[in-house]
Amino acid sequence: MTQKRLPVSPCPYVSASPLAPSPARPLARSAAILLLAAATAFAAVTTEIRFKLSAGDLASAEALAEDHLHAHGANSEYAAALSWLARGALELGNPEAAARYLAQTKALTTELLKTKRVEDDDYLETAVGASIEVEARALAARGERGDAIAFLESQAPRWKTWPIAARIQKNLNLLTLEGQPAPELDPQYRGNPVLLFLWAHWCGDCKAQAPVIARLRAKYEPRGLRVIAPTRRYGFIGDNEHPTTEQEDQEIEHVWKASYADLAAAPHPISHAMMLRYGVSATPTLVLIDRRGIVRMYRPTRMSEAELARRIETLLAN
Repeated sequence: MTQKRLPVSPCPYVSASPLAPSPARPLARSAAILLLAAATAFAAVTTEIRFKLSAGDLASAEALAEDHLHAHGANSEYAAALSWLARGALELGNPEAAARYLAQTKALTTELLKTKRVEDDDYLETAVGASIEVEARALAARGERGDAIAFLESQAPRWKTWPIAARIQKNLNLLTLEGQPAPELDPQYRGNPVLLFLWAHWCGDCKAQAPVIARLRAKYEPRGLRVIAPTRRYGFIGDNEHPTTEQEDQEIEHVWKASYADLAAAPHPISHAMMLRYGVSATPTLVLIDRRGIVRMYRPTRMSEAELARRIETLLAN
C-alpha cells in the first residue's frame, strides 16, 4: 500500500516524528499515517508504547518493545522503539532505566550506521536523534548543563537531516536561548514585544493553538505586542509528495487564509533559516521576545491561553 510522508505534531515523549512506510524512503514521519497504518507492526507498537508511557506504565511499554524484538529482530525499528523507552523513562523520573535504554539505542544505532545512512531510514534517523536528545537532557538533569551544551554543539555539525538538526537546535535553545538576542528577527520589530508562532501547514495542533494566539493578539496588540508566524516548506501537499515551490507556497497561503483567518493580517514569512534556528522539530513552537530583542520564553509545544497571557503580561510590564 502506498503511503505518504507527513510531519507530526508533538506528543508527550517524542519531539522527532513518529513513522510510517513511504515509497520515497523506507519509513516516514506522520502521526496521521501512524494511526491509519495500525496494521503495520511498528506503527502499532510505537503508538502503544507512547500511550503506555503517557499513562506512566513503563513496564508495559518495555514489554511491547520486547515483543517486537522477538518478532522482528534488532533492526532500525527496534532501535527507534528503544529510543522511545529512553525518552519515556527520563520523563517519568527513572534515570537508571533511561540510561539503560540510551546505551542500548546507541549501541544498536552504531552498529546499524555501519551499513545504513540516516538519510535512507527514518527509523534509524529517529533513534539517532532521540539518543542525542536523551543524553543531553540526562546531563542537564544531573546539573551538568555545560557538558550538555558542549555535547549538543559537538553533534550539530555531524547531522544534516532536518529531524536531527532541528532537534539538536531545539535542545540547545532550551538550555541557552532565553536571555539571549533573538536570532533571525527582522530589525523592524525591535522596540516592540514580539510573539513568534512557528507553525506548519499540515499541523493540527497549530490550528488548535491559533484561536488562542488570535485572542491574545487582539487583546495585547494595542499595548504594542506584535505576532509573527514563520513557517517553512515541507515538500508535500496532501497527496502530492513532490510539489513545486510555487505549489507549496500557494498551499501555505491557502491554509493560512482558511484555517488562520483571525490571524490573517499577521506576517507569516516562509523561512527555512528561521525555523531551523528556533529548533522547530515540533509544532507549534512559541517564543516571546522583549522590546530590546531578547528572548524571554522559548516553548516548543502548545500552551494554554492563561499561561501564555501571564507570560505576555510579564513581558509588557517589564
